Amino acid sequence: MEVTIKLHSSFKEKIGTDSIKVSIGDSETLDTLLMKISRRYPRIIEMVLDSTTGELREDFDILLNGRKINRMGGIHAKLKHKDEVTISPQEAEGGPAPVV
Repeated sequence: MEVTIKLHSSFKEKIGTDSIKVSIGDSETLDTLLMKISRRYPRIIEMVLDSTTGELREDFDILLNGRKINRMGGIHAKLKHKDEVTISPQEAEGGPAPVV
């Protein structure tokens, strides 16, 4: 099983890509997915998660199949095959910045 992580263009400058494919297990959640990618792309986690609480920083949004994760269990939302996770900074109006 596999999920795709789409990253805002600002990540490409820092880590060299704007899309990551990751294999997942049957009961994988978003937080375990983030820990998996942190080994290969630690800079993403440093930018997106609060280092003291482990929670999503307020100035970033994570979408799961186009829906904000805070309505789906937060970073503990369950993943399934072919899910699409989008990580982007919030725009000034409070919505996620478009992924280019």
